Amino acid sequence: VQVITHSKKVKKGLMQKLFTRGIGHVTFKKVPWLVGKEIEIPEEWEVRKLDDVLELVQYGIAEPMFEKGKYPIFRMNSIQKGKVIELDMKFIDLTIEEFKKYRLEKYDLLFNRTNSYELVGKIGIFLLDDNYTFAGYLIRLRTNEKMNPIFLNNYLNTKELRYNVKRYATNAVSQTNINATNLKSIIIIVPPRQEQNKIATILSNIDSKITSQEQYKEKLEKLKKSL
Repeated sequence: VQVITHSKKVKKGLMQKLFTRGIGHVTFKKVPWLVGKEIEIPEEWEVRKLDDVLELVQYGIAEPMFEKGKYPIFRMNSIQKGKVIELDMKFIDLTIEEFKKYRLEKYDLLFNRTNSYELVGKIGIFLLDDNYTFAGYLIRLRTNEKMNPIFLNNYLNTKELRYNVKRYATNAVSQTNINATNLKSIIIIVPPRQEQNKIATILSNIDSKITSQEQYKEKLEKLKKSL
């Protein structure tokens, strides 16, 4: 448990450094950030709207779901710890043309647009194989050539960016909503693509280590229970 906790702290500290100072930079600049605020970033980095680094922004399917069916469909509860996972899956029947429109591709991001204030804005990356689609309370984001999707997923999962995203939320009865128009207008930092790739690799390696540690812990707990 201590090893896992330490690895997560290491990742959190690295993210804070990598998303503000980058890798190997010696010159920095101040740029406008939130209203009345500035941040300091490497000279080569840019500040852009999220929309500038996306090629697709799409709402999910608002149709009835069933316990059995043709295609598994991800819902709000499928976003866990920055990933899209299989959890209490429902199913939906679609025509081939409908499914082509909503089929998830590897490295798509799913954004939870409607939930309680605490949970709205959760985002996870889809890394699974096989055929899946996604429900109406989610928004699919697909990056263009300017943005590494693993970099963006980690960046949007930082505490600061989660806070920035929630600034665009609107409240309804017992629920909070962030629409696609507001989501696309969120301001983000954009390093050169090559540096994004390096940062994404560093963070992916740490995630793999944490996953391995968690699996080993689970194995030990099962062994202890059996004994």
